[in-house]
Amino acid sequence: MEEAEAKVRMDLAEYGDQLLGLIPAERIRQVRFERPSAALIEGFKRLCDLTSTVADILDTFGYDTAIAASDLSPLRDDQRIVGPAVTIRHMAARVAPAFHLAQRKPPPQLGGRDQITLCERGDVMVIDARGIGPASSFGGLMATSMKSAGLEGLIVDGWVRDARTMRTLGLNVWARGTTPRTGKHRMELAEFNGPVEIAGVQIRPGDIMVGDSDGVIVVPLEVAAQVLEQATAATEREERLVAALESGASPRDAAAILPPTKW
Repeated sequence: MEEAEAKVRMDLAEYGDQLLGLIPAERIRQVRFERPSAALIEGFKRLCDLTSTVADILDTFGYDTAIAASDLSPLRDDQRIVGPAVTIRHMAARVAPAFHLAQRKPPPQLGGRDQITLCERGDVMVIDARGIGPASSFGGLMATSMKSAGLEGLIVDGWVRDARTMRTLGLNVWARGTTPRTGKHRMELAEFNGPVEIAGVQIRPGDIMVGDSDGVIVVPLEVAAQVLEQATAATEREERLVAALESGASPRDAAAILPPTKW
């Protein structure tokens, strides 16, 4: 444990004055972790029916990691996302919000801009807020910072606010819903870059998050290359099948391209 903490502090020191001290070092599980290659990310982005194709392949690997859009809704219908997860866990504030406000005390830390500083371009911020609320885990100012830093977007098991700003920015967001109620005073950051659970699915830093209008899928990093290979092959077969169906292929000819049990 001491060795891990020392590594975190050493990694944080590389950021110098870029960090504002908004995340206590003891709550940061790791700063550096394995991320998927750019080629792997681009490969997933080329898939047509993104989440449905990947979900089918993951079933054959024993992973049921689908999060339906009815659980975490996309903020825009045309959203699409592929990128490695940076994970954050929020929990209810220890002290009642009314006490903080009445005593004019500073709110518990939620990580603020430092969360984005510790991300890389193309990352997906994943927040496990345990459905606390409805109170916002993320708002317009953070969304602007996220967009300017080149992050792919946000997936939160909780609520967001300033939805109009996020839509205007074109930021990719999946959440339980929207609310004007702030999470400030009501929540605090419990852990950064540790395992989290979103809508019942475990996610680790570096796992590939893919999402579209159907929902979100978690691709465990350890099987991502194999999943992409099989998903690419499945996409090519489906494209041949669609072309055959559109040209009036017989049921038998269509079944020869892709068995009906796979439809």
